Amino acid sequence: MLEMPSRRVLIGAAAVVFFAACSGNQGNLSPGQTSSMMPSTHQTGGFRYVHGAAVEGPYAVPLVPRPWPLVHRVPKKAQVLFVADPQNNQILLYNPKKANPSPEGSITSGIDYVFGLAVDKSGTLYAANLLGGNNNYGSITIYPKGATTPSMTITNGVAGPYGIAVDSQGNVFASNLDTNTVVAYHAGQSTPYETISFSAYGQALGMDTDAADNVWVACDTSTVFEIPAGSTTPQNAGLSGTNGPIMITFGKKDMMFVSNFGGSNVQVYNYGSTTPAYTITAGIEQNGPTLNGVTKSDYFFQSNQNGVVSGYKKGATSPFSTISGIPDPRGIASIPLVKK
Repeated sequence: MLEMPSRRVLIGAAAVVFFAACSGNQGNLSPGQTSSMMPSTHQTGGFRYVHGAAVEGPYAVPLVPRPWPLVHRVPKKAQVLFVADPQNNQILLYNPKKANPSPEGSITSGIDYVFGLAVDKSGTLYAANLLGGNNNYGSITIYPKGATTPSMTITNGVAGPYGIAVDSQGNVFASNLDTNTVVAYHAGQSTPYETISFSAYGQALGMDTDAADNVWVACDTSTVFEIPAGSTTPQNAGLSGTNGPIMITFGKKDMMFVSNFGGSNVQVYNYGSTTPAYTITAGIEQNGPTLNGVTKSDYFFQSNQNGVVSGYKKGATSPFSTISGIPDPRGIASIPLVKK
């Protein structure tokens, strides 16, 4: 297991929850499956988190963006892949079209154990930092396209953010491990306009939005939920083949990619179908896939806790690219956006 730096362990009761909030998961295990295969028992950073109080008070800091180190070395419309590196407090930038690429830039300002990543149609990057912020309950940092310093930092309503998503209107959604909630922010706002409890459903983890701005949330109870646009009520998507889902993301034509922590695979669904069209197992770590994302070229990238990010061309089940050198990769996002 990878260990968190000792200074973070000292946070103690102020630390945030990681999966352990859904202690009832064992009742949802498949026959013969042990609880060790579920996210609730797989440590991240070598420790579990405990519940803490929600953060009070907005916190927004406008800053002058600095350009990415690589923007002068690649074409203006080139694709960029962002990969979260929580152990080293950075977001790394890659060329997703290259096989086995090396990083071409990084973002470190405002980063504190970053997990989820998302981008909007303007190329703005959103990062869910598990730690930092008020009382170390985490933060959401926002980076305009090309910037390496955040233009805004959100802490109000943030309590151990894991997954993050943004819809076509610029509304931001985040899953809180510490309170097992999904919070939503209007574009440019630092105070949530709604908070949805997931206590009755399971631990809310990775998330994404589809072309219709519906919010989809992976729960470690072997279930994926959809929150229809304008609604505050999660609905069971009824997907078959899930096993401890930890992330859902959408590709072209809203093709759905669900990474299963318990099943050690990625199930791929045509939009509207509840049965997988195909399954990816090659390049997926045993009991270790985490967050994922899709590029404009419809290349799918999956993070694994063993330090590997596997990349797959459209429709492929074997990786064409392996990104290594990140101890525990997490969130993945890219620009330009894939056309859902």
